[in-house]
Amino acid sequence: MDDVDIFKRFHEAWTDGDLERALELADPEIVARPVYGWLFTQLEYRGHEGLTQWFHEMKDPWDRFETIVQDVHRTPEGVIGFLRLVGHRGDEALDARVASVAEFRDGRILSITARDVWDVEEELGA
Repeated sequence: MDDVDIFKRFHEAWTDGDLERALELADPEIVARPVYGWLFTQLEYRGHEGLTQWFHEMKDPWDRFETIVQDVHRTPEGVIGFLRLVGHRGDEALDARVASVAEFRDGRILSITARDVWDVEEELGA
C-alpha cells in the first residue's frame, strides 16, 4: 500500500467512524494539526491519544460527519489531499473544503496538517 492509499483509507475510516482502523494507519507519534484550530480544544494533537481526542471533537457533535477525499497529489514528503468535510446535525449542515498535508513513516501517517485550500491550490499552481 502506498502513501496515497494509506491517506485515502485513513479518511475512509474517519468517515466510517472506525477509529481503530484510523489508528492502525497512524504512526504512534503522529502529530495532527487542524486548520480551524479555534474550533477544537488544541491547535495540535499528538500520538494516538491525541488523535482519538481530535476524532471525538470532530465527529461527536454531528449526527453524521464525512471526510471525503476529492483529489490527492504526491509530494517529495508525502501527499497533499483536498478534502470535503460534510457534517449533518438535525437541520444544520457543514460543508467545507480543506487541504491536508500528510507525511509518512514506515507505511503510516506521521503528521497531518490541515491548511486553507486556496493557499495550497495557489502553491500548486492550480
